Amino acid sequence: MKNEMKNEQAVSPVIATILMVAITVVLAGVLYVWANNLAAEGTDTSMHTLNTYSADDANGDTSGGTGDALIMMQMTGKDTLSWTFARIQLSVGDTIHKCSVAGGDPCVITQQGGDNANSWEPGEYVLLSENGADICTDVGCQVGISVTYNGNTVAGAGSTIVD
Repeated sequence: MKNEMKNEQAVSPVIATILMVAITVVLAGVLYVWANNLAAEGTDTSMHTLNTYSADDANGDTSGGTGDALIMMQMTGKDTLSWTFARIQLSVGDTIHKCSVAGGDPCVITQQGGDNANSWEPGEYVLLSENGADICTDVGCQVGISVTYNGNTVAGAGSTIVD
């Protein structure tokens, strides 16, 4: 009977020690992740943005040509989005058109204001225009818009009608 009591008493400190070590490891991991995210906020290029965008007709007449101004977009929020990591695509029907500031794609992005030509800043307007491709010919053309930053979808209009 005395041996059984000793074994029961010996197990309690062992279990308590194991639980303490497990709790310490879990808390250390949580604190490490929290501190790492806190230290990297604003500099981590893998993070997404809480910015949003609006989109409207650029008030240019659409035609059968390949140089029409189509859409005026504005960014709102606090993050400046580097063009290195930002992607804009337009879709009309089943056709998707990539947009770029460099001008090598069917849709070209031109900045309308802002202080940094390498990024889309909050409050800044950008103009999306055809660049050698007839993206939208008909008046009342429904254009889908996809904006991503580091592979994450940026919230916004999603589409607009181009007249």
